[in-house]
Amino acid sequence: MLNFLGRFHPLLVHLPIGILLLAVLFAWLGRWQRFQHLTAVVPFALLMGTLAAIFSCVTGYLLSLSGEYDLQALNQHRNLGIAVAVWGTLMLLLQKSALQRKFGFLFQLGLVTLVSFAGHLGGSLTHGSDYLTQALPEPYRTWLGLPPAVLAPAQIKNLPEANAYAAVVAPLLQEKCVSCHGSTKQKGKLRLDNPDFIQKGGKNGEIVLAGKVADSELMRRLLLPKSDEKHMPPKEKNQLSEAEVKLLHWWIESGAAYDKKVKDLPQTEEIKPLLAALQKGETGPAPEVSIWPEVKVPAPDPKAVQALKDAGAVVLPLGQNNTLIAVNFINVPDADAKDLALLKPVAKQVVSLRLSGVAVGDQDLKILADLPHLTKLYLDGTKVSDAGLAALKSAKYLSYLNLVNTKVSKAGLVHLKAVTTLREVYVYQTAIKGSSDWRALKSLLPKVNIDTGGYIVPTLVSDTTLVTEAPKNQD
Repeated sequence: MLNFLGRFHPLLVHLPIGILLLAVLFAWLGRWQRFQHLTAVVPFALLMGTLAAIFSCVTGYLLSLSGEYDLQALNQHRNLGIAVAVWGTLMLLLQKSALQRKFGFLFQLGLVTLVSFAGHLGGSLTHGSDYLTQALPEPYRTWLGLPPAVLAPAQIKNLPEANAYAAVVAPLLQEKCVSCHGSTKQKGKLRLDNPDFIQKGGKNGEIVLAGKVADSELMRRLLLPKSDEKHMPPKEKNQLSEAEVKLLHWWIESGAAYDKKVKDLPQTEEIKPLLAALQKGETGPAPEVSIWPEVKVPAPDPKAVQALKDAGAVVLPLGQNNTLIAVNFINVPDADAKDLALLKPVAKQVVSLRLSGVAVGDQDLKILADLPHLTKLYLDGTKVSDAGLAALKSAKYLSYLNLVNTKVSKAGLVHLKAVTTLREVYVYQTAIKGSSDWRALKSLLPKVNIDTGGYIVPTLVSDTTLVTEAPKNQD
């Protein structure tokens, strides 16, 4: 209960700041004849501001018991907060005294100073000590004698030779995580501003396990839905981009080393363009990488293509002068293993296969193992179950899988653990149920966007408006 009450501190602490500064402003304006009437409300504003300061001190003390803040900065902020409450009380007691009439301006100036420094330290505890100056352009930082901002990608002159943690991971954590997990504030008793603290972890133990992405709490929190209260960063904070999540994933999967160069870590085809973007200093989204495999295959046999078309399938090339093809059986709802066998002569060319609503089952899907470059697969509305997905174990390029309205369960998706290219799986209206299944799958397939569907679309007034024909004149 004390911890709960302490969390009201951020709400209450703005009251003394605003009310006390308003009291001082009215007092100063009251020195002019035109605004002299404002001095009548100064004592009341001072009383309300001081009471708010006292309540803020109490809730601030309760909040400090959580142990999530740097002790030195916390003590300074606490002492200045108490000083504000004491100073306001003193000014109230001396309202009509000769001392107040003689040194009133100095009392008011002292109050403004205390409120300003206490507020600044409070902001530093919450957002970091450099929060005010962090967004200053470099010329102004240099003029004020401030150190350079966090290393930007444009400053990495030779990324392959750079330290992977210092050049790739540390700036990312500094920008998105350190405000809550740094030197002045440590939510969950966790700091992410130094390798020693990262290795130590937080109150729940280690957060980064070298080579074990699925078991690393840091990645697990990042991959939770933003609506989950344990998702990090909190949904109201600046989120990591998809490219940044992939870079963190790559670093942990490669061993989470703090002393290795970028060139010493294995680099997949997915990571190479992300690192290239850092080398160029690109701050926007990572360049979009085509999901289609970059393989050279001969043109599909025209007779084989015509056989598929004669069976009712739609066969389309991916583009002009492109030998890869997409095959769609959506117009052949009763297609069976015999029809799917027509894919064998063009097995190397097929990268997209749509079987939506087709009455195929697990046995019919054995043909999938013979499609080496299959990238997108639509099985929605089929009779496929967990056993059928075993045919995809060796899929080398599979990126997209639609399993909507099938009998597939969590056990079936286990077959996909070795499919490292998989990025999207749609499992609405399947046997995958509940948050426990979802969490298990996110742990099993951390790089995959598992879409459970079931979205609720708000109804607009226009959606239910009945439009009728205007009555005709009876003249």
